[in-house]
Amino acid sequence: MNPIPESKKNHLWRKTIWHTDPEISPLGPHHSVEVYCCEESNGYAVWYARRLAKDDPRNGSGTDNGDYLLGYHGRNGRDAAIEQAVLIANSNASADKVIAALDELAKTAQKV
Repeated sequence: MNPIPESKKNHLWRKTIWHTDPEISPLGPHHSVEVYCCEESNGYAVWYARRLAKDDPRNGSGTDNGDYLLGYHGRNGRDAAIEQAVLIANSNASADKVIAALDELAKTAQKV
């Protein structure tokens, strides 16, 4: 079992929507899309982490790779933050449709 990186220890919930198949490219490049909820110093944040290849066909939306803050909830908003992350990440059975929906949300989100 791999140890959890220090930066991921404050994650309350996380889902990888899509990632590069390690069987096809075991040495990289590694690309992924994930949604996660984490505890911040004074509340809870919902993030969209987008890392797609430049030639990926899902790049038609014009959304750049990066981390997007989709929602922020105060100290008492733990459950609401987790619920928001779960609902966004599981909005469709198709990974491509979830990524398209996330890209749409990213248009009005703060990119970090």
